[in-house]
Amino acid sequence: MLKKAFSDLALLILLILSSACSNKSTDEQTVKPVPVTTAPVRYGIFPETIERSGLLATGSEARLSFKVGGLIDRILVDVGAFVHKGQLLAVLNLSEINAQVELARTGYEKARRDHDRVSRLYGDSVATLEHLQDAKTAFDAAKASLEIARFNLKHARITAPSDGRILKRFLEENEMVSPGIPVFYFGSSAENWIVKLGVTDRELVKLAIGDSARVRFDAFPDRSVAGLITGISESADSRNGTFEIEITLEHSQLRLASGFVAHVTLFPKENEPHYMIPVEALLEAESDSGFIYYLPDSALKPVKIPVRVGRIAGNQVIILSDLRGIKKVIVAGNAYLTGDTEIIQVESD
Repeated sequence: MLKKAFSDLALLILLILSSACSNKSTDEQTVKPVPVTTAPVRYGIFPETIERSGLLATGSEARLSFKVGGLIDRILVDVGAFVHKGQLLAVLNLSEINAQVELARTGYEKARRDHDRVSRLYGDSVATLEHLQDAKTAFDAAKASLEIARFNLKHARITAPSDGRILKRFLEENEMVSPGIPVFYFGSSAENWIVKLGVTDRELVKLAIGDSARVRFDAFPDRSVAGLITGISESADSRNGTFEIEITLEHSQLRLASGFVAHVTLFPKENEPHYMIPVEALLEAESDSGFIYYLPDSALKPVKIPVRVGRIAGNQVIILSDLRGIKKVIVAGNAYLTGDTEIIQVESD
């Protein structure tokens, strides 16, 4: 009796195991389809934008200084003052300079009298040709000295070279100044406003003179000014390795000031068409390479191919590889695909 009960139990266990193995085999044979979403491959010219920040400056800025040294007698304008062309900005103490002019003038008068006297004597055959030539040389030298003294007197004052604004002032009244040392930093309003900024070498090769730009300032967050690239540096800045770009702004009613921080969007001209796909379609991206899955026409099996990646534009990516003949790429569900996936339920985007 016990032997029969044991035999029945063993048979029952075998039946259960056999049923489990049969169910497992059935499950393994049934492969659930992977639902995916596809998106179209676009082909065309897709303009790029470059975002950078820079500083606003006038189209013409200059350091104004005295031609001669001396004691500063008067400074007539403050930082930020708007000045007109020819307006007097600063002047040296003229006591010494006027004395030099007077000394040069008296020397000139004496040399002129001497030259006239020797000329008459030479006409009367009393003076020699050598005497006349020496007198003429002394007269010419005295005349040049007077012109130098008068020129120095003229440039012992600083006047505005054009309408503009005083951006900085480096010295004060009663300070001694040497020739050529800047007294003012001046920005001309007769020229256009420009923005100077730096770009990388990869960005530089995409830009050209005449490319457009839009500029926004923190002081006017809801306003922007159009501009054009009018200058491109041919060498990199040794401090940071960037290349300087100059953007000339169109006329604007905004009250701008030199030194404003400018947020610039550059629009390089792009003439070559490329393929563009959603960034979600790109898998295993590394540097400028990656993979995509696409569905051939009338097929339910995905194909995985390598691609060369260009730039990312928002939620799209430029593909530099040739995607000719590929109409759609898989953008959802592609992470679960393999090359031997048998059945795919396709949901078109």
